[in-house]
Amino acid sequence: MNGIKITTLCIAIASVVGVANAETCIKTTFNVTYGCNGGTVSGTLPSSTTATYGTSFSPTAITESMCTPPSGYAYGGQAIIIDGETVAYYSSTSGGSFTYYYTTDIEIGPHWVPIAEPATMIANIYDGGRTYTYTNAASGTWTAYFWYGAVSGVSKCTTIKPENTASGGDSCLIATDQSAIENATADGQYCYCKMTEPYIAASPWVFNGELMNASYCASNCASYCGYGVHFDYVIGRKYRASVFAGAMAE
Repeated sequence: MNGIKITTLCIAIASVVGVANAETCIKTTFNVTYGCNGGTVSGTLPSSTTATYGTSFSPTAITESMCTPPSGYAYGGQAIIIDGETVAYYSSTSGGSFTYYYTTDIEIGPHWVPIAEPATMIANIYDGGRTYTYTNAASGTWTAYFWYGAVSGVSKCTTIKPENTASGGDSCLIATDQSAIENATADGQYCYCKMTEPYIAASPWVFNGELMNASYCASNCASYCGYGVHFDYVIGRKYRASVFAGAMAE
């Protein structure tokens, strides 16, 4: 978010040449547009706006539904782009805010993160993630971000009891009947998670937990998936091992 501060210089020039208003000696208002940063537009982008140098600016969020990522990449938050080059980014899925210290027009777009390679995931399975994002719903999505790339997936709230999982329904275990979870209607309180990027056909549904009710599951399952996959320490490593099991089987 750093830029060149010009306010002091502008005031100095104004005093030398006798300009009453320092703002008249140099441009202070800049255009902000929204785009997909190399991705493809798949929704409605926010309208262009303006920002004033040296003041707080709050861009509208670019969400996953607005842009389709380039091949091999996943959505990773917001990016600030100048002349086609990303100059700053932040992982927040909200619009965020920053002091506008740029001396040019900018574009706000998605920050694309490379999708992790399966071999790298397995070699670093004990490494916790940096952060995660999610879109909760009865069938929601999640992404966990690691130093080596992004891992994305889906969640599902079903009525299938945890007894259908490998060892009596404990969290972190791969569901025994994969087709039952895959074909289940998303309307229950039992939360399951599955990796979809990198795409591996053998990636399994993994039980995450029994939540209070179907509504609570729909409001939280995807966030629990992302948190579980990126979490460090023993429980997180165990959960990653289950979610990454398809990659390990290759």
